[in-house]
Amino acid sequence: MTWEFITKPVRSSNAVSWEWEWRCSGDDGTRRSSTRTFSSFRECIVDARLHGFTGDPDPAESGTLFRRPEARFKWY
Repeated sequence: MTWEFITKPVRSSNAVSWEWEWRCSGDDGTRRSSTRTFSSFRECIVDARLHGFTGDPDPAESGTLFRRPEARFKWY
């Protein structure tokens, strides 16, 4: 099973922010993703754990305000 944590653009009428989402690919080819985005990496990990994630990731830029687009962190 492969877990991926990415940032996605969340647009409002006059701004764009980058929020975290998790994705999971099973060995059988099934795919799942979070039903919403999260403002912090830690919140995203908490939700992923509720869906079966058991890793202990700690990327360097996991703060509450993440400003770079398309950040990715994979866990195998």
